[in-house]
Amino acid sequence: MNQFSSSSASPQPARSFDSLRVRSFQAADRPAVLRLHAAAAPAGSVDCDCAMRIDQIEERYFGRPQDHFWVAEAEGQIVGTVGICVHDGNVAHLGCLRAADDSSDHLVRKALMHAAASHAHDHGCLKLVVHARVDIERAAVFLHRLGFEFSRQREVANRSVLEFYLNLYEPELGCMILPPPPVQQSMATFRA
Repeated sequence: MNQFSSSSASPQPARSFDSLRVRSFQAADRPAVLRLHAAAAPAGSVDCDCAMRIDQIEERYFGRPQDHFWVAEAEGQIVGTVGICVHDGNVAHLGCLRAADDSSDHLVRKALMHAAASHAHDHGCLKLVVHARVDIERAAVFLHRLGFEFSRQREVANRSVLEFYLNLYEPELGCMILPPPPVQQSMATFRA
């Protein structure tokens, strides 16, 4: 199983980024995730409905293999979250990106976005829509290295979203960082 593939039956292996560990959400994480979302939300506003639907994470993000929800841990504490839902067959929507407000929050966000972008790539998503407050230039540079090209910023339901497309013309960009998609052909195809 790929480390970024989701399955409600078996949790994904944890992935470490130095002292930071990104892993699949577990039911026991719910109170810590709720505290993180409440603390990380800008005063008086929540830019996604994650905090309101914390009891529905399993149903929303683990019902299909292309959807998933991760937490980032550091020193035993949950310091970040991200979720991804795939709609229309190949459009991945990244949301619930939260990081504890400290000096390492950009590293937490990068690790979480890496997990989500890899997951979208593994599931054949051609478009990645980021529903989170991120620096556009930094996100564009980082996701470019993961094989996604910035397309545009637009407003959806009075919220700013960023749209990225998988770069099909320079596939080596994503292949150097992302694990390659599984080969669907048998070796007999190459011998013929």
